[in-house]
Amino acid sequence: MKIRKIHIENYKLFQNIDIDFTNNGKSQNFIIIAGINGSGKTTLLKDMIYNSLINKTINKGSSIEIEYNKKNVVIDYNSLQLNASEKKISQDFGLLPLENKIFFYEGGLSDNKQNVKNIIIKYIDSLIYEQDKKSSEAYFITQNLLNSIFSEFDLQIQFKGINRDREILFKNSVSDNIRIEDLSNGEQELITKAFSIYLSEIKDSIILIDEPESSLHPDWQRRVTQIYQQIADKNNNQIIVSTHSPHIVSAVYKEQIRVLLKENNKLKAISNFKRSYGMKVDQILLEIFRINSLRIPEIENKLKQLREMVNSDQYDTIKCKKLKEDLEHTIGFDDIDLALIRLEIARKKKHETNQ
Repeated sequence: MKIRKIHIENYKLFQNIDIDFTNNGKSQNFIIIAGINGSGKTTLLKDMIYNSLINKTINKGSSIEIEYNKKNVVIDYNSLQLNASEKKISQDFGLLPLENKIFFYEGGLSDNKQNVKNIIIKYIDSLIYEQDKKSSEAYFITQNLLNSIFSEFDLQIQFKGINRDREILFKNSVSDNIRIEDLSNGEQELITKAFSIYLSEIKDSIILIDEPESSLHPDWQRRVTQIYQQIADKNNNQIIVSTHSPHIVSAVYKEQIRVLLKENNKLKAISNFKRSYGMKVDQILLEIFRINSLRIPEIENKLKQLREMVNSDQYDTIKCKKLKEDLEHTIGFDDIDLALIRLEIARKKKHETNQ
């Protein structure tokens, strides 16, 4: 099951907005919803998609077009207010119940660690009781899977096993009995989301993940997208990730990105980008997130003031020299913007000499 398009008529910041999740008319299995804080990313995933489909309620005028079993169906206010006979038709079609076809993972560390433990225990039990593996073999297989999934993460933990209390244990160079709750925040993020989703074998479903960059080092942020892409491809899922991480955006292709921008207290969705994959972080911030500056406003304003003074030939004034020296002390003599300003001063002085 995959979302193709969504129209939101009137909900909070979303006013008559259309978001297309397809590329050249084809449903995509991995989508990034990017934007700064307050741009409506979580609201889109949790309220307009997850809650609407799970609770079978949607505000009037809004709609979600879903592809399921190679057919496209538009779910709107009327279709979610079905009578008994109409609901029977929808069930025959395969759209209802939607509860088993859509999953939402909150941003930040999961409070429901028990669900993650149950998924890992179920996987190990299947190895022992269905495939006749010894406990030691099952633990070895689980560790190999952990190594395979996170091969490029340099994880410092290993899977140890399950104790008598059915508690999941890991180990590292310091301790042999580490519970999930005792892992680092970054390790918890990977185990409770990426690893548990991989083990759960969710298929033909929509998986919504809110801000997976939480607690992850920038290098891990880039790499985690590969895992979610793999999960989407492997089991015909559609994974939709919301993020404000430029590192995540730089790890996916331009066709997979939808950016929510707020203008005049209303949102619009941008999807036409020239590039994204492999771009530098500063390029992502300027060209895709469309922020005004990479610097704090205080420094940006001082650089602007210094450029204006140089352009108006005030570069030999005490005020200009003092401002330049202050900036060189604050942001460094070798800062690229200051270097360009010094080049401009040198050019102007040379021009004066030649006259």
